[in-house]
Parts: sequence; structure tokens; C-alpha cells
Amino acid sequence: MRFGDMLRQARTAAGLTQAELGDGVYSPHFISLLERGLRQPTPEMVQHLAARLGMDALTLTWWVEQPPADDQPGLASAMFAANYARDMHDNSLAASEAEHAAGIAYEQRNAPAWWDMSMLQAQSLITMRRLDEAENVLRSMDRSSLMVATPELQSLVQGRLSTIARSAGRLAEGVELARRSVELAAELPDHAPARLHAAFILIAALSVKGELDEAWEVATNLDITEGASPAPSLLIARGAWAIGNVAFRRGESEVGEKYHALASELLLPQADLQAWADFHRASANFKLLAGLVDDSVRESLRNADLGLQLVGTREERLELALTQARLALLTADLDAADELLKRLIDQRDLLDFESETELEESLGLYYVARESPRQAAHHLAAAARLHSEAGADEKARELTDQIRALSD
Repeated sequence: MRFGDMLRQARTAAGLTQAELGDGVYSPHFISLLERGLRQPTPEMVQHLAARLGMDALTLTWWVEQPPADDQPGLASAMFAANYARDMHDNSLAASEAEHAAGIAYEQRNAPAWWDMSMLQAQSLITMRRLDEAENVLRSMDRSSLMVATPELQSLVQGRLSTIARSAGRLAEGVELARRSVELAAELPDHAPARLHAAFILIAALSVKGELDEAWEVATNLDITEGASPAPSLLIARGAWAIGNVAFRRGESEVGEKYHALASELLLPQADLQAWADFHRASANFKLLAGLVDDSVRESLRNADLGLQLVGTREERLELALTQARLALLTADLDAADELLKRLIDQRDLLDFESETELEESLGLYYVARESPRQAAHHLAAAARLHSEAGADEKARELTDQIRALSD
């Protein structure tokens, strides 16, 4: 009997739906593919399925039909399925399909295919905020015998790990991983994409931690002037985006607007809709945090809303709602702010570290506007605690000063 038939029988006997068997890790569609014999599980999938079915993993492993070691068409088909799911912005299916394809590539000792599919799996998991799983994939890649020890590939893995650490609020670790990524890429040409990406990640890690002087030094040492740099325009745009973010955090709004304007010119929806939407959400957010409310902010919010309706995840749309709440607070539209903040509170488990701290700060501002200083202080204290625990001591001190001002 085929693996898929055995899996379907075991699932039915356990009284589980396909969604319940996947348990948010594997999509119902991918479970259906397994049951129809169109996919075979990796060892990690077997462990998950066995745990959900209450079975011994070894028993389930016996059912797996191993493909021929030289099944190149099977690998090509698996990679196509993973890339197609990514292109359709189905991150859950992309993660599952990429894991499946990476497993085939590993068995065939096909290092380039294994690398591509493992990185696609990790990135899909990061997008869905399944950070622990993504971190496990990346650390497994770093230890694997198939890992090609080139500076570029090693730098990319360390950079992804830095992004995860920062999103999880482990800011000191995020900075150290970003430094490691920069060190690994240092021998690459100045405008090599991996070298620039490593610098952007270090800038972001330093900025969130509050190390703004060093972040600015790294940023201003980059040569991303349009026309003078051989780097692709999209990469120049990301550099301008990163530098603008630091400028806004340093209180240099005019400089931040200048760099964000350059990024806006170069980031086009037809080239990269996801990056275009993400940038406009972030640009509006940084301007609002600087107290700016103008037509460029509203235009960026409209662009972000349009793009994220098409390609955004739940988490990204919640981040947009947080920025919209900030606009409502700055324009004294407290009813709109109230509605948006309630929605965010109900789904705060989907927020990463930066968004969770912004939510607490926004709640503090909301209650200040409602003339409820005790509740305002409660939320500002929660934001200060989150920053302090993450290692962003300067930001924690700023918030503590705001709390003292409320009691004066």
C-alpha cells in the first residue's frame, strides 16, 4: 500500500482533518498532496506527522517510498512546485514544497538545489513569523556537509539569522550576527549584492538596538549614489531605505525624507510589488514617528494598502494597521485609533518585537489623548520593559522619562 493511502487511513482513524494533521505547520493542500502520493515526506515531516497521529516515527518511516537517487525530473518538479507557490505568495505551501525539494536535493547531494530550496523554506517561514522553525532550518544549513563554505553564502545565512534575532527581540545577538555577516562578506567586491545586504542588515540591527551613531557611520560609508554605483537600482533603493530609516531615528527628518524619496523613485510595483508595499508602509511609519503628517505619508499608506491587499500576509497587514493607528492618533481621530488598536490587541501574538513595542507606545499615546494618565503610564512602562529586556536601553530610558512626565 502506498504511503499516501496509509497516511489517509491513519489520519481518519485518529479523527483528524487534513488541517488538524498539518497543525499550522503544513497546509491542508500539502497534506492532500502527501495523501494522494504526489509528495513524499522529509524526515522532519515524518516526525511531525507521527506526533500528530500518536504513532512511532519509525513505523511511519517504513511507509515512505524513497525516490531513486538519480531522479532528476523528480527534483526539477519539486523545485518548480516550491517556486510556483512562492510566486503565488502562498508562504505556507512554499515552505512545505521547499522542504520537500530540499530533501530530494540532499539525498542526491545536489548542493546548489539544496541551498536554494532550504533558503526558500527559511524565508517563507520568516515571512509567516515562524521564526523558531526558520532559525532551525538556517542553523541546520550552517552545519550541513552540503554547505558550500563561500563567504557569500555564509554571509547570507548569518544575515538571515540576524533578522530573526532582531524580530524576536534578541537585539544584542542580532547585532553580533550582523557583524559576522559583514565580516564574511568583506572580501567580496564593494558593490556585491551580498556585501551590501550584509551592511543593510547591520544598519537595521544597530538602529533598533539604539546604536545610532555606529549605524549612521556604516550607512554613510556606503556608496549608493544613483549613477555612480554599479549596483542594481533595486539594491540602491534598499540602501537609501536603510539610510533614511537611520536618519529618521536620529531625528534628522529632512535627511530621512531625502533618502526615502530616492528609494521611492527606484522601487516600482511592477519590479517588486512586495518590496514596494513594504517600503511605503515603513516610510509612512518612520515619518509619523517623527511627527510628520503630510500628503507623502497618506500616499505611502495608500500604496502600502494596495500592495498588501494583493501580496501581504496577515502579519504585514497588521503592521499597516499599526501605522494607520499612529496616523489616527496624530490627527486626533480617536475613534479610528480605538478601532484599529483593538484589532491589534486581539492579534498581538502575530506581531514581532518592533511592532509589539510600537503597539504599547501607541496605546500610551491613545490614553494620553483620552486623559487617562494611569493607563498611559501602564502601556509606556510595558514598552520600556520590552525595550530593556531586548537590550535597547536608551529607548527604555526615553520611555521612562515620558512616564515621569505624566506623573508631574
